[in-house]
Amino acid sequence: MHIDWFVFAAQIVNFLILVGLLKFFLYDRIVKAMDARQAGIASRLEEAERLKGEARARFVELEEKNQELRERAGEILNQANRDADAERGRLMALVGQEAQQSRQRWRESLLRERQVFFEDLRAKAGMSILTTIRRILQDLADEDLEDRMVQVFTGLVRGIGEEQQELLRRSLDSGTPQITLRSAFELKPNQRQKILDAIGPYISKDVSFRYEISPSPLSGIELMSHGYKLAWSIGDHLSTLEEDFNRVLKEEIPEEMPAEGVHGEEIR
Repeated sequence: MHIDWFVFAAQIVNFLILVGLLKFFLYDRIVKAMDARQAGIASRLEEAERLKGEARARFVELEEKNQELRERAGEILNQANRDADAERGRLMALVGQEAQQSRQRWRESLLRERQVFFEDLRAKAGMSILTTIRRILQDLADEDLEDRMVQVFTGLVRGIGEEQQELLRRSLDSGTPQITLRSAFELKPNQRQKILDAIGPYISKDVSFRYEISPSPLSGIELMSHGYKLAWSIGDHLSTLEEDFNRVLKEEIPEEMPAEGVHGEEIR
């Protein structure tokens, strides 16, 4: 086989020139483009990794906040339950207190009504007794009773002390020396004389007497002179009896009875 070395050498040279041209015009640019692309890919991978890390951190943060919100919601719910229980307890206590107050007011009202009833009952009974006594005394107001009244009054006059005697004298000296005798019945001459004999030692002889009849049949006998008064009457004794009765009535029925008095009683 014949080899043309010139041609062979020329082909080698052409190949080297082609390789040089390819390297200069194509290979370096391809390598640079590949390096740039690789750098871009690496940069995007790094950015993606960074974003992935940020997303992971954000996810962890959101998860922590979500957990915190769940815990906070649980605390709020528990607090709401506690507040609701406390409010329910307060309302129940308030209702119980109001119910207790209502029961207490009812008991007090019942006690007052019962107290008023018994007091009114006893008062009416007492007044009925006093009225009966007055009627009996009016029916017995005969001459013997009138003489007895004069006798009692003269005894009262003779028993006055020095202080009362001095008051009587001063009353007669302060104006017209006159004594008024008022009685529930018309005094007979002998009855008047008995009273004059009883009062005589305390007064002068120039004192005049005036006689009146009281409109009340139970007034008894009264001796009056310019502000001085000495009296005895059945009405006074009945008034004293009535006062004693009212006092005993208040003592027997206290103003406030214990609540236990009606506790457990059946109201009919």
